[in-house]
This record gives sequence, C-alpha cells and structure tokens, in this order.
Amino acid sequence: MELSAQQVKEVNSVIEKIEKAITPGAEIGAQSRPTLTQLLKANKVEKKPKFFECKREYSNIIVSHFVTEKSLKRSRFDSKGQATIFLIPN
Repeated sequence: MELSAQQVKEVNSVIEKIEKAITPGAEIGAQSRPTLTQLLKANKVEKKPKFFECKREYSNIIVSHFVTEKSLKRSRFDSKGQATIFLIPN
C-alpha cells in the first residue's frame, strides 16, 4: 500500500507515541477497547493494556512495523482494521 506524505506523517505520529510506552516483552495488537477488555477478562489476563487511537487503515501497518522492526510479539488478540492499537506489558 502506497502512502501519501500526509499519511506517512500520521502513521509516524502514532508510532512515536507507542515507542514511548514500549516495555521489554510487551505484546502489541489492534482491537477495539470493549472487545479487548472482554477478551482479556474471558482469558483471565490481569495485565492492563495501554491504548492508542489510529485510523483503521493504518492499524495493520503500525502493528507490523513493531513486530518486524522492534521485535515485539504480536498479541493473539490482534485483529486487522481496528481503530485502536494496544500494548499489553509483560
């Protein structure tokens, strides 16, 4: 997918915010807040995720960046085309 200069700027802005919140061993993914909250509760995951808003069309690009470039683990709760990216600390 070819991004315009404005789109690259928007993606980089979200990436900067996420980079400041990364902790070693964190998991990253994209999922809506209510859905992720229910998934974590159903799977008895006690960790509190951090959320970052983005445009739906950018979520997979951003998650893929962190998985490939920063070696973060892709969360099993990840879903494509979501308006919220989350980090679950280790």
